[in-house]
Amino acid sequence: MKIEKYLKYFIPTVLFFVLLEFFFKSFGFSYNSLFALFAISTFSAFWITKYRFFPVILTVLFSTSSVIFLLTLGKENFQYLYIIISSIIFMLALMGLNKFFVQEEDGSSGKNNKSFGILDSGFNLNQTIVLISVFLFSSGIYGIYIDLNLSVWVIMIVIFICVFLSTFYLTRINFLKSKGLELHLDSAKNKTFLLYSFLSGFLVSELIWAISFLPANHLTTGAIILCSYYVFWSVLRDYLRNSLTKKSVFLNLIFLVVFESFIIIANKWDII
Repeated sequence: MKIEKYLKYFIPTVLFFVLLEFFFKSFGFSYNSLFALFAISTFSAFWITKYRFFPVILTVLFSTSSVIFLLTLGKENFQYLYIIISSIIFMLALMGLNKFFVQEEDGSSGKNNKSFGILDSGFNLNQTIVLISVFLFSSGIYGIYIDLNLSVWVIMIVIFICVFLSTFYLTRINFLKSKGLELHLDSAKNKTFLLYSFLSGFLVSELIWAISFLPANHLTTGAIILCSYYVFWSVLRDYLRNSLTKKSVFLNLIFLVVFESFIIIANKWDII
C-alpha cells in the first residue's frame, strides 16, 4: 500500500520531467510534447483527487507557467536545473491536491486537530503552488513580450486570464476549507468567485500596462507582480474569513511598499 501511495506521485512526476525535457530539447517548439504534458497534468489531478475536474486548474496552470518560463531561460545549465525543480514542485502540487481535496471529500470535521492539520497543510500547498505559477507565468510572458516585441494588449489579456484563474481557484478552495472546518462565514460573500477573479485580473493587467513603460526585465516584472498579487490575495482572504482589520491592511501595505522598494533598488532597470 505504501508503494502504491508514492507511485501515484512518482509516476506523473517522472512523466512531467521527461515531457518537459523533450519540449526543451526539441526547441523548435514541439506541439506533441506540449499536448502530452498538458494531458499528463490534467489526468494526474483528475486521478489524484478521485475524479474531480476543478483541481485540474492547478496542474494546468503550473504546467503552462513552467513551459512559458522555460522559454525565457538562455543557458543550458539553468534549463536543466529548472526542469528538475519544476518537476519537484509538480509533485508537491499533486500532494497538495490529495491532502486538500481527498480530506475535503471525506467531510472530516474541523474539530479534529489531525483533520485540521491535513486540510490546512493541503490548502497552504495549493496556495503556494498558485503563487509560484503567477510568478513563473508573469515573468515568462513578459520575457516573451520583450523578445518578440508583442503588443502590450496581448500580454495584458494573457496575464488577465492567468490571474483570473488563479484567484478563482484560490477563492474556491478557501471556501471549501471554511466548509471543512465548519466555519460560519457569509455564504454570499464567499461565493462571489467571479467578481473577485475579474477584479484581480484587471488590477494585475493594468499593472503590467504601467510596467511596460519602464525599462524593466522579465524577472523584475515577475517579482513585482508576485508581490502585488500576494498582498491582494492576503487582504481578500482575510475579508472572506471575516478577519480583515485595519491592522492587517496596514501590515500588508507596509509589506508591499518595503518589498517593492527593495525590488526597485536592488535591480538594474534595463531590458536584458
